[in-house]
Amino acid sequence: SDATLSPKHANKISIIHDSATRLLNLINRILEFRKTETQNRKLSVDKGDLGQLVQEVGLRYKELNSNNKVNYLIHIETEDTEIFYDADMITIILDNLMSNAAKYTSEGDITLSLRSVEENQIKYTEISVSDTGHGIAAEALPHIFDRYYQAKSKYQASGSGIGLALVKGLSELHEGILKVESALDTGTTFTLRLLTENTYPNAIHTQHDTEKKPMDAEETTVADTPTENHPIVLVVEDNTDIREYIRSSFTEFYEVITAKDGKEGWELAQGRIPNIIVSDIMMPVMDGIELCKRVKEDMRTSHIPVILLTAKDSLQDKEEGYASGADSYLTKPFSAKLLHSRINNLLENRKKIASLLALADTQPKQESAVNSLNKLDNEFLQKITQIIEENLEMEKMDIAFIADKMCMSHSTLYRKIKGLTDMSANEFIRKVKMRKGAELLMSGQYTISEIAYMIGFSSVAYFRQCFKDEYGMSPSDYVKQKQ
Repeated sequence: SDATLSPKHANKISIIHDSATRLLNLINRILEFRKTETQNRKLSVDKGDLGQLVQEVGLRYKELNSNNKVNYLIHIETEDTEIFYDADMITIILDNLMSNAAKYTSEGDITLSLRSVEENQIKYTEISVSDTGHGIAAEALPHIFDRYYQAKSKYQASGSGIGLALVKGLSELHEGILKVESALDTGTTFTLRLLTENTYPNAIHTQHDTEKKPMDAEETTVADTPTENHPIVLVVEDNTDIREYIRSSFTEFYEVITAKDGKEGWELAQGRIPNIIVSDIMMPVMDGIELCKRVKEDMRTSHIPVILLTAKDSLQDKEEGYASGADSYLTKPFSAKLLHSRINNLLENRKKIASLLALADTQPKQESAVNSLNKLDNEFLQKITQIIEENLEMEKMDIAFIADKMCMSHSTLYRKIKGLTDMSANEFIRKVKMRKGAELLMSGQYTISEIAYMIGFSSVAYFRQCFKDEYGMSPSDYVKQKQ
Protein backbone atom coordinates (compact mmCIF):
# COMPACT_ATOMS: atom_id res chain seq x y z
CA SER A 1 0.00 0.00 0.00
CA ASP A 2 3.07 2.26 0.19
CA ALA A 3 3.18 4.55 -2.86
CA THR A 4 6.87 5.36 -2.25
CA LEU A 5 8.04 1.80 -3.06
CA SER A 6 10.31 1.52 -6.08
CA PRO A 7 8.87 -0.35 -9.12
CA LYS A 8 11.45 -3.12 -8.50
CA HIS A 9 10.28 -3.73 -4.91
CA ALA A 10 6.60 -3.26 -5.78
CA ASN A 11 6.96 -5.98 -8.42
CA LYS A 12 8.62 -8.38 -5.94
CA ILE A 13 5.87 -7.78 -3.37
CA SER A 14 3.26 -8.36 -6.09
CA ILE A 15 4.86 -11.77 -6.83
CA ILE A 16 4.81 -12.60 -3.09
CA HIS A 17 1.11 -11.60 -2.93
CA ASP A 18 0.19 -13.70 -5.99
CA SER A 19 2.07 -16.70 -4.56
CA ALA A 20 0.39 -16.30 -1.16
CA THR A 21 -3.04 -16.10 -2.85
CA ARG A 22 -2.29 -19.25 -4.84
CA LEU A 23 -1.14 -21.02 -1.66
CA LEU A 24 -4.28 -19.89 0.19
CA ASN A 25 -6.53 -21.19 -2.61
CA LEU A 26 -4.67 -24.51 -2.57
CA ILE A 27 -5.00 -24.84 1.22
CA ASN A 28 -8.72 -24.08 0.97
CA ARG A 29 -9.11 -26.75 -1.69
CA ILE A 30 -7.27 -29.32 0.44
CA LEU A 31 -9.38 -28.42 3.48
CA GLU A 32 -12.61 -28.80 1.49
CA PHE A 33 -11.33 -32.05 0.01
CA ARG A 34 -10.42 -33.44 3.45
CA LYS A 35 -13.85 -32.45 4.77
CA THR A 36 -15.51 -34.52 2.05
CA GLU A 37 -13.17 -37.45 2.77
CA THR A 38 -13.76 -37.41 6.52
CA GLN A 39 -17.52 -36.71 6.27
CA ASN A 40 -17.06 -33.41 8.09
CA ARG A 41 -18.52 -31.43 5.20
CA LYS A 42 -22.26 -31.13 5.79
CA LEU A 43 -24.81 -30.26 3.13
CA SER A 44 -26.43 -26.92 4.03
CA VAL A 45 -29.28 -26.07 1.66
CA ASP A 46 -31.63 -23.17 1.09
CA LYS A 47 -34.21 -22.61 -1.62
CA GLY A 48 -32.92 -20.01 -4.04
CA ASP A 49 -32.39 -18.99 -7.65
CA LEU A 50 -29.72 -21.35 -9.02
CA GLY A 51 -29.84 -19.47 -12.33
CA GLN A 52 -28.66 -16.31 -10.63
CA LEU A 53 -25.69 -18.11 -9.03
CA VAL A 54 -24.70 -19.71 -12.34
CA GLN A 55 -25.00 -16.33 -14.08
CA GLU A 56 -22.80 -14.64 -11.44
CA VAL A 57 -20.05 -17.28 -11.65
CA GLY A 58 -20.09 -17.14 -15.46
CA LEU A 59 -19.92 -13.34 -15.55
CA ARG A 60 -17.00 -13.35 -13.10
CA TYR A 61 -14.93 -15.54 -15.43
CA LYS A 62 -16.08 -13.56 -18.46
CA GLU A 63 -15.03 -10.23 -16.92
CA LEU A 64 -11.65 -11.56 -15.70
CA ASN A 65 -10.82 -13.24 -19.02
CA SER A 66 -7.45 -11.98 -20.26
CA ASN A 67 -7.25 -14.28 -23.30
CA ASN A 68 -8.92 -12.57 -26.25
CA LYS A 69 -8.86 -15.87 -28.17
CA VAL A 70 -11.29 -17.42 -25.70
CA ASN A 71 -14.99 -16.52 -25.66
CA TYR A 72 -17.11 -17.16 -22.53
CA LEU A 73 -20.81 -17.99 -23.11
CA ILE A 74 -23.55 -18.25 -20.46
CA HIS A 75 -26.84 -19.97 -21.30
CA ILE A 76 -29.76 -20.15 -18.83
CA GLU A 77 -32.11 -22.39 -20.79
CA THR A 78 -34.90 -22.75 -18.23
CA GLU A 79 -37.15 -20.52 -16.16
CA ASP A 80 -37.50 -23.22 -13.47
CA THR A 81 -34.40 -22.19 -11.47
CA GLU A 82 -35.83 -22.01 -7.91
CA ILE A 83 -34.58 -25.17 -6.20
CA PHE A 84 -32.96 -26.29 -2.95
CA TYR A 85 -29.14 -26.26 -3.14
CA ASP A 86 -25.95 -25.61 -1.16
CA ALA A 87 -24.64 -22.34 -2.61
CA ASP A 88 -21.08 -22.74 -1.28
CA MET A 89 -20.81 -26.28 -2.62
CA ILE A 90 -22.14 -25.42 -6.08
CA THR A 91 -19.83 -22.38 -6.27
CA ILE A 92 -16.75 -24.52 -5.45
CA ILE A 93 -17.79 -27.08 -8.07
CA LEU A 94 -18.31 -24.41 -10.75
CA ASP A 95 -15.09 -22.56 -9.87
CA ASN A 96 -13.07 -25.75 -10.25
CA LEU A 97 -14.71 -26.73 -13.53
CA MET A 98 -14.48 -23.22 -15.01
CA SER A 99 -10.83 -22.72 -14.01
CA ASN A 100 -10.05 -26.19 -15.37
CA ALA A 101 -11.70 -25.31 -18.69
CA ALA A 102 -9.72 -22.05 -18.87
CA LYS A 103 -6.47 -23.90 -18.14
CA TYR A 104 -6.89 -26.30 -21.07
CA THR A 105 -8.56 -24.00 -23.62
CA SER A 106 -6.06 -21.76 -25.40
CA GLU A 107 -8.65 -20.63 -27.95
CA GLY A 108 -12.32 -21.22 -28.70
CA ASP A 109 -15.42 -21.21 -26.47
CA ILE A 110 -16.09 -22.00 -22.82
CA THR A 111 -19.83 -22.41 -22.20
CA LEU A 112 -21.62 -22.49 -18.85
CA SER A 113 -25.23 -23.71 -19.14
CA LEU A 114 -28.22 -24.39 -16.93
CA ARG A 115 -31.16 -26.38 -18.23
CA SER A 116 -34.16 -28.49 -17.14
CA VAL A 117 -34.30 -32.13 -18.21
CA GLU A 118 -37.05 -34.74 -17.74
CA GLU A 119 -36.23 -38.44 -17.86
CA ASN A 120 -38.61 -41.29 -16.92
CA GLN A 121 -41.04 -38.64 -15.62
CA ILE A 122 -38.37 -37.36 -13.18
CA LYS A 123 -37.31 -33.71 -13.40
CA TYR A 124 -33.62 -32.84 -13.26
CA THR A 125 -31.70 -29.56 -13.26
CA GLU A 126 -28.46 -29.79 -15.21
CA ILE A 127 -25.42 -27.53 -15.02
CA SER A 128 -22.78 -28.07 -17.69
CA VAL A 129 -19.34 -26.59 -18.34
CA SER A 130 -18.25 -27.19 -21.90
CA ASP A 131 -15.06 -26.14 -23.68
CA THR A 132 -13.47 -26.48 -27.12
CA GLY A 133 -10.02 -27.07 -25.62
CA HIS A 134 -7.40 -29.80 -25.86
CA GLY A 135 -9.63 -32.56 -24.49
CA ILE A 136 -8.81 -35.63 -22.40
CA ALA A 137 -7.42 -38.89 -23.78
CA ALA A 138 -9.73 -41.95 -23.60
CA GLU A 139 -7.29 -43.88 -21.39
CA ALA A 140 -7.09 -40.99 -18.90
CA LEU A 141 -10.84 -40.34 -18.68
CA PRO A 142 -11.65 -43.07 -16.05
CA HIS A 143 -8.98 -41.67 -13.69
CA ILE A 144 -9.51 -37.90 -13.78
CA PHE A 145 -11.58 -37.90 -10.56
CA ASP A 146 -8.87 -39.80 -8.62
CA ARG A 147 -7.05 -37.61 -6.14
CA TYR A 148 -3.59 -36.39 -7.17
CA TYR A 149 -4.05 -37.90 -10.64
CA GLN A 150 -2.55 -35.86 -13.46
CA ALA A 151 -2.77 -37.17 -16.98
CA LYS A 152 0.46 -37.25 -19.00
CA SER A 153 -0.16 -34.92 -21.90
CA LYS A 154 1.75 -32.43 -24.02
CA TYR A 155 -0.82 -29.87 -22.79
CA GLN A 156 -0.29 -30.66 -19.09
CA ALA A 157 -0.84 -27.53 -16.96
CA SER A 158 0.40 -26.99 -13.43
CA GLY A 159 -1.96 -28.18 -10.71
CA SER A 160 -2.40 -30.25 -7.59
CA GLY A 161 -4.53 -33.07 -8.91
CA ILE A 162 -7.25 -32.56 -6.28
CA GLY A 163 -9.59 -30.11 -8.11
CA LEU A 164 -11.65 -32.74 -9.94
CA ALA A 165 -11.50 -35.14 -6.98
CA LEU A 166 -13.03 -32.36 -4.87
CA VAL A 167 -15.69 -31.71 -7.54
CA LYS A 168 -16.61 -35.41 -7.55
CA GLY A 169 -16.78 -35.56 -3.74
CA LEU A 170 -18.93 -32.43 -3.44
CA SER A 171 -21.24 -33.58 -6.27
CA GLU A 172 -21.89 -36.84 -4.42
CA LEU A 173 -22.45 -34.98 -1.13
CA HIS A 174 -24.99 -32.85 -2.99
CA GLU A 175 -26.73 -36.08 -4.14
CA GLY A 176 -25.91 -35.12 -7.73
CA ILE A 177 -24.65 -37.12 -10.70
CA LEU A 178 -21.42 -35.92 -12.33
CA LYS A 179 -20.60 -37.01 -15.89
CA VAL A 180 -17.81 -36.12 -18.30
CA GLU A 181 -17.51 -36.43 -22.07
CA SER A 182 -14.29 -35.59 -23.88
CA ALA A 183 -12.33 -36.09 -27.08
CA LEU A 184 -8.76 -35.08 -27.84
CA ASP A 185 -8.42 -31.79 -29.74
CA THR A 186 -12.22 -31.38 -29.67
CA GLY A 187 -13.09 -30.41 -26.12
CA THR A 188 -14.61 -31.52 -22.83
CA THR A 189 -18.06 -31.27 -21.21
CA PHE A 190 -18.71 -31.79 -17.49
CA THR A 191 -22.38 -32.16 -16.50
CA LEU A 192 -23.78 -32.03 -12.96
CA ARG A 193 -27.33 -33.36 -12.72
CA LEU A 194 -29.46 -32.49 -9.65
CA LEU A 195 -32.98 -33.69 -8.77
CA THR A 196 -35.13 -30.58 -9.28
CA GLU A 197 -37.66 -31.48 -6.58
CA ASN A 198 -35.14 -32.76 -4.01
CA THR A 199 -35.71 -31.03 -0.64
CA TYR A 200 -32.72 -32.77 1.04
CA PRO A 201 -34.58 -33.77 4.25
CA ASN A 202 -31.35 -34.97 5.95
CA ALA A 203 -29.39 -31.77 5.22
CA ILE A 204 -29.08 -28.61 7.31
CA HIS A 205 -31.75 -26.14 6.16
CA THR A 206 -30.71 -22.49 6.41
CA GLN A 207 -33.93 -21.07 4.98
CA HIS A 208 -35.17 -18.25 7.22
CA ASP A 209 -38.82 -17.87 8.13
CA THR A 210 -39.89 -14.85 6.12
CA GLU A 211 -43.48 -14.90 7.32
CA LYS A 212 -44.22 -11.84 9.41
CA LYS A 213 -45.91 -12.17 12.76
CA PRO A 214 -49.47 -10.85 12.43
CA MET A 215 -50.04 -7.55 14.20
CA ASP A 216 -52.29 -7.43 17.23
CA ALA A 217 -55.72 -6.01 16.43
CA GLU A 218 -55.12 -3.34 19.08
CA GLU A 219 -51.60 -2.43 17.86
CA THR A 220 -51.11 1.32 18.21
CA THR A 221 -48.76 1.80 15.26
CA VAL A 222 -48.01 0.41 11.81
CA ALA A 223 -45.00 -1.77 10.97
CA ASP A 224 -41.53 -0.26 11.01
CA THR A 225 -38.60 -0.78 8.68
CA PRO A 226 -37.05 -4.21 9.46
CA THR A 227 -34.09 -4.23 11.84
CA GLU A 228 -30.72 -4.99 10.27
CA ASN A 229 -28.75 -8.04 11.38
CA HIS A 230 -25.45 -6.17 11.54
CA PRO A 231 -24.57 -2.57 12.49
CA ILE A 232 -23.70 -0.40 9.47
CA VAL A 233 -20.13 0.96 9.40
CA LEU A 234 -19.37 3.74 6.91
CA VAL A 235 -15.69 3.83 5.92
CA VAL A 236 -14.53 7.07 4.27
CA GLU A 237 -10.97 6.78 2.91
CA ASP A 238 -9.36 8.02 -0.33
CA ASN A 239 -6.66 5.30 -0.35
CA THR A 240 -8.18 2.31 -2.16
CA ASP A 241 -5.95 -0.28 -0.43
CA ILE A 242 -6.66 0.99 3.10
CA ARG A 243 -10.37 1.30 2.32
CA GLU A 244 -10.43 -2.30 1.07
CA TYR A 245 -8.33 -3.48 4.05
CA ILE A 246 -10.87 -2.06 6.51
CA ARG A 247 -13.85 -3.32 4.49
CA SER A 248 -12.52 -6.88 4.15
CA SER A 249 -11.50 -6.98 7.84
CA PHE A 250 -15.01 -6.18 9.12
CA THR A 251 -17.50 -7.76 6.71
CA GLU A 252 -17.97 -10.70 9.11
CA PHE A 253 -19.12 -8.40 11.94
CA TYR A 254 -20.71 -5.39 10.24
CA GLU A 255 -22.40 -4.25 7.06
CA VAL A 256 -19.59 -2.10 5.61
CA ILE A 257 -20.31 0.70 3.14
CA THR A 258 -17.48 2.78 1.68
CA ALA A 259 -16.83 6.22 0.22
CA LYS A 260 -13.68 7.64 -1.40
CA ASP A 261 -13.95 11.21 -0.04
CA GLY A 262 -15.81 13.32 2.52
CA LYS A 263 -18.45 14.56 0.06
CA GLU A 264 -19.42 11.04 -0.99
CA GLY A 265 -19.27 9.98 2.67
CA TRP A 266 -21.62 12.79 3.75
CA GLU A 267 -24.15 11.80 1.06
CA LEU A 268 -24.03 8.16 2.23
CA ALA A 269 -24.30 9.19 5.89
CA GLN A 270 -27.52 11.13 5.16
CA GLY A 271 -29.00 8.35 3.05
CA ARG A 272 -28.09 5.27 5.12
CA ILE A 273 -27.73 6.70 8.68
CA PRO A 274 -24.91 4.28 9.64
CA ASN A 275 -24.27 3.14 13.22
CA ILE A 276 -20.68 4.43 13.12
CA ILE A 277 -18.36 6.32 10.75
CA VAL A 278 -14.62 5.65 10.30
CA SER A 279 -13.00 8.46 8.29
CA ASP A 280 -9.55 9.52 7.18
CA ILE A 281 -8.74 13.21 7.83
CA MET A 282 -6.71 14.15 4.73
CA MET A 283 -8.95 13.60 1.68
CA PRO A 284 -9.79 15.50 -1.52
CA VAL A 285 -13.11 17.36 -2.09
CA MET A 286 -14.06 17.31 1.64
CA ASP A 287 -11.70 16.31 4.46
CA GLY A 288 -12.54 14.26 7.55
CA ILE A 289 -12.76 17.28 9.89
CA GLU A 290 -15.41 18.93 7.71
CA LEU A 291 -17.28 15.63 7.35
CA CYS A 292 -17.27 15.15 11.14
CA LYS A 293 -18.59 18.70 11.69
CA ARG A 294 -21.45 18.14 9.23
CA VAL A 295 -22.37 14.82 10.84
CA LYS A 296 -22.41 16.31 14.35
CA GLU A 297 -24.28 19.50 13.34
CA ASP A 298 -27.15 17.77 11.52
CA MET A 299 -30.04 16.42 13.63
CA ARG A 300 -30.42 13.41 11.34
CA THR A 301 -26.84 12.21 11.94
CA SER A 302 -25.68 13.91 15.17
CA HIS A 303 -25.95 10.67 17.20
CA ILE A 304 -23.49 8.75 14.98
CA PRO A 305 -20.06 8.13 16.60
CA VAL A 306 -17.11 9.18 14.40
CA ILE A 307 -13.59 7.71 14.48
CA LEU A 308 -10.96 9.81 12.68
CA LEU A 309 -7.87 8.24 11.10
CA THR A 310 -4.70 10.22 10.40
CA ALA A 311 -1.04 9.77 9.57
CA LYS A 312 -0.23 12.89 11.63
CA ASP A 313 0.17 12.39 15.36
CA SER A 314 0.51 15.96 16.62
CA LEU A 315 -1.46 17.30 19.60
CA GLN A 316 -2.85 20.13 17.44
CA ASP A 317 -4.31 17.67 14.93
CA LYS A 318 -5.96 15.67 17.69
CA GLU A 319 -7.40 18.81 19.27
CA GLU A 320 -8.82 19.85 15.89
CA GLY A 321 -10.37 16.39 15.46
CA TYR A 322 -12.00 16.36 18.88
CA ALA A 323 -13.15 19.98 18.43
CA SER A 324 -15.07 18.88 15.32
CA GLY A 325 -17.00 16.41 17.49
CA ALA A 326 -14.99 13.23 16.85
CA ASP A 327 -15.58 10.44 19.37
CA SER A 328 -12.23 8.73 18.86
CA TYR A 329 -8.91 9.18 17.11
CA LEU A 330 -6.59 6.56 15.58
CA THR A 331 -3.10 7.12 14.19
CA LYS A 332 -1.93 5.31 11.05
CA PRO A 333 -0.61 2.69 10.70
CA PHE A 334 -3.22 0.89 12.80
CA SER A 335 -4.20 -2.76 13.21
CA ALA A 336 -7.63 -4.03 12.25
CA LYS A 337 -7.87 -5.54 15.74
CA LEU A 338 -7.39 -2.13 17.41
CA LEU A 339 -9.91 -0.45 15.10
CA HIS A 340 -12.42 -3.25 15.72
CA SER A 341 -11.98 -2.80 19.48
CA ARG A 342 -12.52 0.97 19.16
CA ILE A 343 -15.68 0.48 17.03
CA ASN A 344 -17.04 -2.13 19.43
CA ASN A 345 -16.43 0.09 22.49
CA LEU A 346 -18.26 3.05 20.93
CA LEU A 347 -21.21 0.89 19.86
CA GLU A 348 -21.40 -0.72 23.33
CA ASN A 349 -21.35 2.73 24.93
CA ARG A 350 -24.26 3.75 22.66
CA LYS A 351 -26.17 0.65 23.79
CA LYS A 352 -25.61 1.50 27.47
CA ILE A 353 -26.96 5.02 26.97
CA ALA A 354 -29.92 3.58 25.00
CA SER A 355 -30.70 1.06 27.77
CA LEU A 356 -30.75 3.87 30.37
CA LEU A 357 -33.02 5.98 28.14
CA ALA A 358 -35.38 3.00 27.88
CA LEU A 359 -35.96 2.75 31.66
CA ALA A 360 -39.65 2.89 32.43
CA ASP A 361 -39.47 5.46 35.24
CA THR A 362 -37.73 8.83 35.22
CA GLN A 363 -34.74 8.07 37.42
CA PRO A 364 -31.34 9.71 38.04
CA LYS A 365 -29.71 7.11 35.78
CA GLN A 366 -32.04 7.99 32.95
CA GLU A 367 -31.43 11.69 33.46
CA SER A 368 -27.65 11.16 33.37
CA ALA A 369 -28.06 9.28 30.07
CA VAL A 370 -30.03 12.20 28.63
CA ASN A 371 -27.35 14.62 29.85
CA SER A 372 -24.63 12.56 28.13
CA LEU A 373 -26.27 13.18 24.75
CA ASN A 374 -25.24 16.17 22.66
CA LYS A 375 -27.52 19.18 22.27
CA LEU A 376 -29.06 18.11 18.94
CA ASP A 377 -29.85 14.59 20.14
CA ASN A 378 -31.48 16.01 23.26
CA GLU A 379 -33.57 18.35 21.12
CA PHE A 380 -34.54 15.45 18.85
CA LEU A 381 -35.79 13.31 21.75
CA GLN A 382 -37.65 16.26 23.31
CA LYS A 383 -39.28 17.17 19.98
CA ILE A 384 -40.40 13.64 19.11
CA THR A 385 -41.66 13.08 22.68
CA GLN A 386 -43.62 16.35 22.46
CA ILE A 387 -45.24 15.29 19.16
CA ILE A 388 -46.33 11.98 20.72
CA GLU A 389 -47.62 13.64 23.89
CA GLU A 390 -49.57 16.28 21.92
CA ASN A 391 -51.32 13.50 20.00
CA LEU A 392 -51.75 10.89 22.73
CA GLU A 393 -55.39 10.23 21.87
CA MET A 394 -54.45 9.03 18.36
CA GLU A 395 -55.09 5.29 18.27
CA LYS A 396 -53.16 4.66 15.05
CA MET A 397 -50.18 6.96 15.45
CA ASP A 398 -47.55 5.73 12.96
CA ILE A 399 -44.02 6.55 11.87
CA ALA A 400 -45.32 8.36 8.77
CA PHE A 401 -47.24 10.83 10.96
CA ILE A 402 -44.17 11.60 13.11
CA ALA A 403 -41.82 11.73 10.09
CA ASP A 404 -44.00 14.41 8.48
CA LYS A 405 -44.01 16.45 11.71
CA MET A 406 -40.19 16.10 12.02
CA CYS A 407 -39.62 16.85 8.29
CA MET A 408 -37.65 13.61 7.91
CA SER A 409 -37.96 10.60 5.65
CA HIS A 410 -39.46 7.46 7.24
CA SER A 411 -36.19 5.48 6.99
CA THR A 412 -34.06 8.33 8.41
CA LEU A 413 -36.41 8.79 11.37
CA TYR A 414 -36.50 5.05 12.01
CA ARG A 415 -32.70 4.70 12.02
CA LYS A 416 -32.28 7.86 14.13
CA ILE A 417 -34.65 6.54 16.83
CA LYS A 418 -33.02 3.10 16.63
CA GLY A 419 -29.52 4.59 16.86
CA LEU A 420 -30.36 6.73 19.90
CA THR A 421 -32.64 4.45 21.91
CA ASP A 422 -32.05 0.94 20.45
CA MET A 423 -35.85 0.78 20.06
CA SER A 424 -38.02 0.71 16.97
CA ALA A 425 -40.25 3.74 16.38
CA ASN A 426 -43.26 1.64 17.46
CA GLU A 427 -41.57 0.68 20.74
CA PHE A 428 -40.56 4.27 21.45
CA ILE A 429 -44.11 5.58 20.84
CA ARG A 430 -45.48 2.85 23.12
CA LYS A 431 -42.97 3.73 25.86
CA VAL A 432 -43.86 7.46 25.78
CA LYS A 433 -47.57 6.58 25.96
CA MET A 434 -46.98 4.21 28.88
CA ARG A 435 -44.99 6.84 30.80
CA LYS A 436 -47.79 9.35 30.31
CA GLY A 437 -50.30 6.72 31.37
CA ALA A 438 -48.31 6.12 34.57
CA GLU A 439 -48.23 9.88 35.31
CA LEU A 440 -52.02 10.19 34.83
CA LEU A 441 -52.52 7.11 36.99
CA MET A 442 -50.48 8.57 39.86
CA SER A 443 -52.38 11.89 39.68
CA GLY A 444 -55.43 10.04 41.01
CA GLN A 445 -57.77 12.18 38.87
CA TYR A 446 -58.79 9.55 36.32
CA THR A 447 -59.99 5.98 36.17
CA ILE A 448 -58.03 3.30 34.30
CA SER A 449 -60.65 3.34 31.52
CA GLU A 450 -60.35 7.11 31.10
CA ILE A 451 -56.55 6.94 30.97
CA ALA A 452 -56.64 4.13 28.38
CA TYR A 453 -58.76 6.26 26.02
CA MET A 454 -56.74 9.42 26.77
CA ILE A 455 -53.53 7.80 25.51
CA GLY A 456 -55.06 6.18 22.41
CA PHE A 457 -56.14 2.68 23.50
CA SER A 458 -59.63 1.65 22.39
CA SER A 459 -59.50 -1.43 24.66
CA VAL A 460 -58.95 -1.18 28.43
CA ALA A 461 -57.86 -4.85 28.53
CA TYR A 462 -55.16 -4.16 25.94
CA PHE A 463 -53.98 -1.10 27.90
CA ARG A 464 -53.70 -3.21 31.07
CA GLN A 465 -51.65 -5.82 29.19
CA CYS A 466 -49.29 -3.19 27.68
CA PHE A 467 -48.91 -1.52 31.08
CA LYS A 468 -47.99 -4.85 32.67
CA ASP A 469 -45.47 -5.55 29.89
CA GLU A 470 -43.85 -2.16 30.54
CA TYR A 471 -43.87 -2.02 34.36
CA GLY A 472 -44.12 -5.68 35.34
CA MET A 473 -47.40 -5.19 37.22
CA SER A 474 -51.03 -4.17 36.68
CA PRO A 475 -52.02 -0.46 36.85
CA SER A 476 -53.74 -0.94 40.25
CA ASP A 477 -50.69 -2.74 41.73
CA TYR A 478 -48.46 0.04 40.38
CA VAL A 479 -50.47 2.68 42.25
CA LYS A 480 -50.39 0.64 45.49
CA GLN A 481 -46.60 0.22 45.26
CA LYS A 482 -45.99 3.93 44.63
CA GLN A 483 -48.26 5.16 47.44
